[in-house]
Amino acid sequence: MLEAIEACERIAGRELEWELSDQPRIGDHRWWISDLDEFRADYPDWRLGRGIDQMLREIYEQNVDRWTPASA
Repeated sequence: MLEAIEACERIAGRELEWELSDQPRIGDHRWWISDLDEFRADYPDWRLGRGIDQMLREIYEQNVDRWTPASA
């Protein structure tokens, strides 16, 4: 999570306001799958199309107007 926050701050060009908590938020995933070996065995021609930095940059670019204060 901290690496993702650092990447987002790099993309946004500023420090983000964030808080670390042991309590899950409503809607947070309890777990996720990061080992794609079994999926790739079923779909050998499938390839990742985007990296994490590219996905975070796309999310930022689509929302920057909503996340930037009007006075900025």
